Amino acid sequence: MIRPLSLLLVSALLAAAPSPKLLSPAATVQKQLEMFNAQDLEGFLALFAEDIEVSELPGTSVPIGKAGLRALYAERFKANPDLHASAEAQLLSGSFVIQKEKIKGRAGKKEALEAVVIYQVQGGRIVKMWGLKE
Repeated sequence: MIRPLSLLLVSALLAAAPSPKLLSPAATVQKQLEMFNAQDLEGFLALFAEDIEVSELPGTSVPIGKAGLRALYAERFKANPDLHASAEAQLLSGSFVIQKEKIKGRAGKKEALEAVVIYQVQGGRIVKMWGLKE
């Protein structure tokens, strides 16, 4: 038989237990970059919201979702085993991380791709991602 005092003690201990610390927006984007470079698809996807929206600016937002992101990056990682991205510059503003990135190792391309990407992070997950078109 469980005693009421035991239940109170267990409840108090659970309430006092530290909750898992969420990554900051900058740390979330950095971790995403590390998982991209390791071509760790599951680790990479874990940093995105289930209903992630991806778009290019100017343009419209597309709710691609994690399933769409999985298909896109599974193919990219397979076709480009030497992919490597680096952050060249970063600007932080609340839940937004704006980053100038350089991507090397694209199959058949000698020059690195330079891109500006805007990430919106909420609850330790990337919820929206915009790429700037030239």
